[in-house]
Amino acid sequence: MTGQALDFWTHLLRLPGFVVVHCEDNADQRRYGFTVVPEHRIGVCPHCQEVSDKVHQTRNRESIKDLPISHYAVDLTVRVPQFACERCGCTFTPPIPFLVEGAHATERFLERSAALIRSSDVANAAAFYGVPERTLGTWYYDYLQRRQPAGDRPPQPIRRIGIDELSLKKNIGSSSP
Repeated sequence: MTGQALDFWTHLLRLPGFVVVHCEDNADQRRYGFTVVPEHRIGVCPHCQEVSDKVHQTRNRESIKDLPISHYAVDLTVRVPQFACERCGCTFTPPIPFLVEGAHATERFLERSAALIRSSDVANAAAFYGVPERTLGTWYYDYLQRRQPAGDRPPQPIRRIGIDELSLKKNIGSSSP
């Protein structure tokens, strides 16, 4: 595929910081397969905050579901570089903001699926997107937990205790002669 066509797909997919390097058009299965790579091969070490461009290894995250284009399903292969920090010696993989950890789907795919599930149900949304019902159900409930407002989260352990100054003054006043 020409560079101009790949630029078109990069612009259409709008995956921040990533560019399309390969497009597979499978008309028989009504599916597009895209391979995307980081626009810049650089990362910031989470331990020492040093910038690194030394790639230790590259892995592929395959079969990532994204929103369909027309009547074609979209599967992404995302090449993820793992960097080696020369300063502290650790290896790290920078986070990819559009990918969901623990799911083979993009964040926008799950947002749209959740909207469809709210107006219908998991079975219909799974059939619409061509995803197994149980898989979409698991992704949906994980998505809801991640999106839960801070006020609705379960209580956390107490980390700091304040002193009630009025009670302190009352105790001091009553104990003095």
